[in-house]
Amino acid sequence: MTDTAPSAPADAPAVATTIPPLSLLAVVAIVLAFVAPIGGVIVGVIARRDVRLTGDRGDGIAFAAILIGATLTLFTVIVPLFLGGAGLLDLDLQF
Repeated sequence: MTDTAPSAPADAPAVATTIPPLSLLAVVAIVLAFVAPIGGVIVGVIARRDVRLTGDRGDGIAFAAILIGATLTLFTVIVPLFLGGAGLLDLDLQF
């Protein structure tokens, strides 16, 4: 079997590509999104700004932290308030 992949010429310089580091703030934001959702939203916004300024990786992680934190905040604040309000108004909610 022969190798059909093109090979680089012997005198071609080796190209080293560097991958930017992953933003620590983005990682902290995604962890906080599950532990303390409001903190995940706040740190996620800060991490997105930091990633855009420094060029690090992690913009998607920070954005996910914002979405997850906002969703969990919504369900841990709004839903209990709604159910509590239904109890105060003596509504008969059928689930």
